[in-house]
Amino acid sequence: MKIIHYLADLLYRHQKKLEIIAIFLLCFTISFRFTNYKTVWLWSDKIYIPVILVLMLISIALVWVKIEQNKTNDLITKIKSEITGIKPNAENKLDKLSEKQKQVFDLILIGKSNKEIMNELCIELSTLKTHINKIYKTLEITSRKQVKKIKI
Repeated sequence: MKIIHYLADLLYRHQKKLEIIAIFLLCFTISFRFTNYKTVWLWSDKIYIPVILVLMLISIALVWVKIEQNKTNDLITKIKSEITGIKPNAENKLDKLSEKQKQVFDLILIGKSNKEIMNELCIELSTLKTHINKIYKTLEITSRKQVKKIKI
């Protein structure tokens, strides 16, 4: 596995050189010879050479695509971590909530009032406030606005 990571890192650093090699191989594959007012394909008598060159081009293209995929995945991961900021930590904290607290949390998240939450879950106001206070304490927040920021 170390060899694969080493090769991937090496190719990643020399990606521009891969591009130059690919362009050279392409030009070499479609080379023509101009003699006595005739244009002749350079490989007309040795057809296996352009086949090998095309296979090399395809290999380089596949490596190029894989490098770009890795770059894109790294960028996506970096952007997600910057956008979510506290989110991985908040997700762990959400796991600490009881089922009823998660239900209350979800209802607060969609913008329901205390009265609507009480009616939907069939609980008293004091019970609802206890759940909300425990949610706030567990998630280390102080308002409903912060609840919405956690989930976004």
